Amino acid sequence: MKNRFANITYGVEVLNGRLNTSSDQVEKKIGGFDNITFTKKVSGKGYASASCVKKNMKEFMKNEGYEVSEYIKDGKKIIVKAHPEKYINEDLFGFMRADKETITEEEYNSLDDNVKKLYSKPKKGKSERNITKKRNGKFAMNGLIGVNRGKIQKEWGVCQTTGDSMPYTLETYSDMMVGLGNLNINETSKFIISDLEREFRDYSPEEAKALDIQEELSKDEKFKRIEVALRSLQYLSMKSNQSNYLVDTMPKIVIIGEYSWGNNMFQGLITKDGINIEGIKEIIEDYDKFRNSDIWIGISSRIQNENFQGLKEKVEEELQEYDFIKIGSVGKAFDGYLDYVKETL
Repeated sequence: MKNRFANITYGVEVLNGRLNTSSDQVEKKIGGFDNITFTKKVSGKGYASASCVKKNMKEFMKNEGYEVSEYIKDGKKIIVKAHPEKYINEDLFGFMRADKETITEEEYNSLDDNVKKLYSKPKKGKSERNITKKRNGKFAMNGLIGVNRGKIQKEWGVCQTTGDSMPYTLETYSDMMVGLGNLNINETSKFIISDLEREFRDYSPEEAKALDIQEELSKDEKFKRIEVALRSLQYLSMKSNQSNYLVDTMPKIVIIGEYSWGNNMFQGLITKDGINIEGIKEIIEDYDKFRNSDIWIGISSRIQNENFQGLKEKVEEELQEYDFIKIGSVGKAFDGYLDYVKETL
């Protein structure tokens, strides 16, 4: 079976926003007002972490009816459910858990008889089981980072109080924010069942038997998870800091194609000036032997950045010799690739 990796790069246009805040300790604030909030940045460019992006993707999946696990606070530790067959976010984004799970005797008594076999008999009102497992993410992603350097702006404001009015400062940016994603098509919804002391494991044989876990979901269920994962990116809605900085965070540019080898082929293709045409031609020349599918390029007509005006027409003209490059709207790009997956899965 050949490898299948959906390579994705996408751009979110932020006109004046702050998608992910930072802390005083990270920013090493010296002097100035106490009332100041920072935004995440890298080398003077606005930044939103991959965790922030995934958090909002999970909200979409949950809205579409999928079960999404939440982190659990256990003393000073944060633990996960570690049940990727049930929870789509653990299937797609991976997890690591190495601890003991403790439940009450009441919780133990409510379990199915097969599941009870995974736990010790209740003692002093508690029951335990050892959990050591790790799953790598099938949908690998990086954060969103602005393509322009030095676009962080400081915004001044005054908050009226019952006493003296208090000045405050906060950071914002206006930029095209670019991110990357690699979705492992073959390994999505496939589970490792093993007793071995190995680096990655989803379930022990005992767990798989008790929970009725198969090594892979059906093709239909697998496709549905792939589809909702990609739709969660297509309709990305990042909620942070939107009360005063409302931003349409759905991608305005996307490039999608499937390859059998390598990291993300499309890094560096979305720039401050639009799309790197020569970069696309280089990928075709150097790596086409690894390409499984057509390449879909989606460009929204709603982009306001002046450097991106007329971009769709320019790309169509420059790449017209390549019949496997399909150019249209962002929605058509996602539709095109998902149609390909459905036909070939």
